[in-house]
Amino acid sequence: MATTRWGEVGIGAGMALVAIAFYGLAGFTQTVNPVDPGPAVYPRVVSVLLFLFAVLQIFLSWSRRESPAEAGREAAGRPPTGHTYSLGTLVLSIAYVGVFARASYLVTTTSFLLALMFLGGVRRWLVLGGVAIAYALATYYLFGQLLMVPLP
Repeated sequence: MATTRWGEVGIGAGMALVAIAFYGLAGFTQTVNPVDPGPAVYPRVVSVLLFLFAVLQIFLSWSRRESPAEAGREAAGRPPTGHTYSLGTLVLSIAYVGVFARASYLVTTTSFLLALMFLGGVRRWLVLGGVAIAYALATYYLFGQLLMVPLP
């Protein structure tokens, strides 16, 4: 008997609801130039894309069924799932926010990403270090240098 991946369906449904709420909250208006779409365009485009990808995730999770034997085989090689992964992500996020203002952006972001990917099951050190460092450097350059957002 094949089972549906209900966790993935639930996440997709939750993200679709977040997208709907975000779209509704992005009701910024512009009075200077009524022809210009105004500041609400970007959040609304992002929310529409989020909704579309959430619906796609629901469809893919619903249509891709797995047997209980496949689910057991998959789970045997995975890192902690469910509550452990969620709690670990929450703790890492709170620690990141707490340390962010007192330490270097590059150090905190790289460390956060390393820990989060390790918790998620990535074990290849080249991938861990490469992705974490590349992402931290790219976002530092984009926000800190190009857009001049003050970063610690």
